[in-house]
Amino acid sequence: MSKWNYFDVVTVDGYDFPVVPQANFSFLSTAISFLNRSSYVIEYSFDGTTLHGDLNPSDSSSGVMCDNRVESKVWFRAVDGYGDVRVEAWGNSGR
Repeated sequence: MSKWNYFDVVTVDGYDFPVVPQANFSFLSTAISFLNRSSYVIEYSFDGTTLHGDLNPSDSSSGVMCDNRVESKVWFRAVDGYGDVRVEAWGNSGR
């Protein structure tokens, strides 16, 4: 496996973004994908404070692909309930 690939299933349980990111790639991504595996809306942030998007299981945003998104960390919070998010990222440079 390349050192510029990341995969994890993150359990999200909390209504605020936590202090520590739930996903830390340790490299700069070129693309990121999320898949909400729960029945509740989960929101994500790339800086821990700003809402950048949501993963809504009742519409097509239950899975999101971010092409050309240069990030290294992701924070999640639950809107109502809790759930799991599949996170994948890949890139070609370290940090």
